[in-house]
Amino acid sequence: MTFHNRAPRRIPAREIDKVVIIGNVRIDANSIILCAENKIPVLFIASDKTEKALALPYNHKLPNHYKEQRLILQSKETILRYKKWIYTRRSIMQIQILKELFNRFSFSEDIGEGNYQFLINSFIKNQPNWIIIKDIVENFLRGVIIGRIIQAGLDHHLGIIHRRVNFGLLLDLSMIFEPEADFQTIKFFQSSKLGIENGQLTEEAIKQIINRFESRRQNFTKSVEVVIDELFEIIKDVRK
Repeated sequence: MTFHNRAPRRIPAREIDKVVIIGNVRIDANSIILCAENKIPVLFIASDKTEKALALPYNHKLPNHYKEQRLILQSKETILRYKKWIYTRRSIMQIQILKELFNRFSFSEDIGEGNYQFLINSFIKNQPNWIIIKDIVENFLRGVIIGRIIQAGLDHHLGIIHRRVNFGLLLDLSMIFEPEADFQTIKFFQSSKLGIENGQLTEEAIKQIINRFESRRQNFTKSVEVVIDELFEIIKDVRK
């Protein structure tokens, strides 16, 4: 691995959970194959930050828990339970983020989607580049989520809320963690004075996004693992 103005470093593949490549970076095919062999997703983001692609490990066999996942679709009751779980988890995450943003205030356990969006919108007034920054942060978060989904042997395409949609399960779980993207985006605009020039993110702005993400990555990853464990509990209950 090569860092700007630094000597190359070697990092064991087992210590990598995802790879994010922004702009025109030269990388040989063997490096991508190595990531695939170790179930490491590789996210590519174009220089203008508007286009992205995701390289995933290929396996012609079904994921280990594909059949168990499909059991959630067997009845309206299990589908409703799954959806309630997603929305409840999302609400919990919203409360956590609001407490970080408004540390002097207390919030009820069920603040409601409308109230949450109203409070978040108070931060994004006069921020025309909000969508650009949030999209980048969300893709970093999704890189962690899909890595954990693959490691758990789940089918990342088999969603319930996002049914029959590519990356359906990833999109379902991303709903839970969208407030984290809101938080990191808000912090970017609060701290960055020269983040965007001529419609392009500056190098300093990209560093800020990455550093903030990395500072919260460990706790975020633990939260993702807790959610995936809860999903397995749902699957186990359905199998009874």
